[in-house]
Amino acid sequence: MWCPRNPTVLLDEFIPLSWVGRAGIMSRNVSASRALKRLVLAPALDLLRGTHTMRCLKELEESQWWPQERIEQLQSERLQRLIHHAYERVPHYRRLMDACGVSPDSIRTAADLSLLPVLTKEDVREHCGELLAEGFPRGELLHGRTSGSTGTPLAFYSSRENRWSHGYARSLRALAWAGVYPGDPVLHIAGRRRDGFVEEAPFNRLVRFLSRDAFENPVDFSDSSLRRVVDRVAALRPHALRGYASAVCIIAEFIRDSGLQAPEVGAIVTGGEQLLDVQRALLRDVFGTEPFSKYSSFENYDIAMECDAHAGMHVAAEDLVVEVVDDEGKPLEPGRLGRVLVTNLHEYGFPLIRYDTADESSFVMGVCACGRSLPRLSAVVGRVGSAIYTPSGKRLSTNTLDSSGLVSLGIRQFQLVQERIDHVTVRVVTNSILSSRDAQTLITSVSAEFRGWIGDDVLVEVAIVDRVELTSAGKHLYLISEVKRPVGREFS
Repeated sequence: MWCPRNPTVLLDEFIPLSWVGRAGIMSRNVSASRALKRLVLAPALDLLRGTHTMRCLKELEESQWWPQERIEQLQSERLQRLIHHAYERVPHYRRLMDACGVSPDSIRTAADLSLLPVLTKEDVREHCGELLAEGFPRGELLHGRTSGSTGTPLAFYSSRENRWSHGYARSLRALAWAGVYPGDPVLHIAGRRRDGFVEEAPFNRLVRFLSRDAFENPVDFSDSSLRRVVDRVAALRPHALRGYASAVCIIAEFIRDSGLQAPEVGAIVTGGEQLLDVQRALLRDVFGTEPFSKYSSFENYDIAMECDAHAGMHVAAEDLVVEVVDDEGKPLEPGRLGRVLVTNLHEYGFPLIRYDTADESSFVMGVCACGRSLPRLSAVVGRVGSAIYTPSGKRLSTNTLDSSGLVSLGIRQFQLVQERIDHVTVRVVTNSILSSRDAQTLITSVSAEFRGWIGDDVLVEVAIVDRVELTSAGKHLYLISEVKRPVGREFS
């Protein structure tokens, strides 16, 4: 019996439109293949790997419209169960809570978490074995590793249920806010990363069939390869481009500078690093669509994402407690920038409670125009470990820099490197090859631009380079700092 290469192409004519509505997809022009994947193939994938992604997604689709009080009540119930489990089964937390004089019953809401100390990445490295829950099936744990913002790997574990059921469901809901649904073709501007399962397992083959994902590795980007990348985007006609903001912007810059017609890409979803205002404007101007900023981590999977109001990123508060705190771990009021802590309410195998992400952000005040009561974070502004400290007491990250002035100087890319508290090197990539005289003029201008931002007590050197090296994961780091925050000094 003959079968087409992609049988879902034929299904559009045979699946009733009512299925599309029952699939939770409201637009009447959505293809029937989406409904098939939502109602039949995605549940089959859950059955094969023993997960509950689609059930969790349905719950999240409903709870996103709940009033704030009901969301907070669910969050508190889940937090209480997690804390009791951590005390009874996880040696690290049992020892920690006993030392602090905190009983499980003392923590009933997110506000009570400040009774516990912050869990740092160094704590996870040092106490990895003690963070494993006693009696939790080791076969249900997935090993993970992240390079971190400084390239230092962090080993951790995630339960299958947490990552593949709740984590994937959060991702699917977040992408739906950008109009991207299971089965839509997506081009990822990032290196492919595996979760540690066997590549040829039956459910993984079904994952590839469901996702229709394609990948372009930004580590390989060059002037000679970018034309091919643009041609591939045009040929694929993806419903979304996803990737690091800097990597997607390299494509946008190439299209703009080459005078090419921008291919249709549907939505643009960036994550993994801060989306700067100048980058947002570039993507909007080139592709004609407002990008969506997404916040996630390998340790906690999806955390927050913009809705179509583009007024902050909604936190998945049903599954996570997100705190913004000062350097002593005390909560900050909305609008104040601080460290981001995450407590995953579904991770029972390797709980990370008040986990310091090494990111900074602030909560957005007021209610979002979209009608969702989920709390919102402002832009995640960078890595605490990559902040620039100055002798006069400043702490600077890229969100405080108005980099729009660099465009007029012919700067394609830049990176700040601080090896001493009184010295910063600015690496810049220019749009064209410069003469010696023009290069010196550029160096003077860039140095003046950054001295005005950093201050006169730091020597700013400028180095014109051919390219800014990406990390092994294909990420561009705006700040690389080897300087630790001086102890006992207040920073502005």
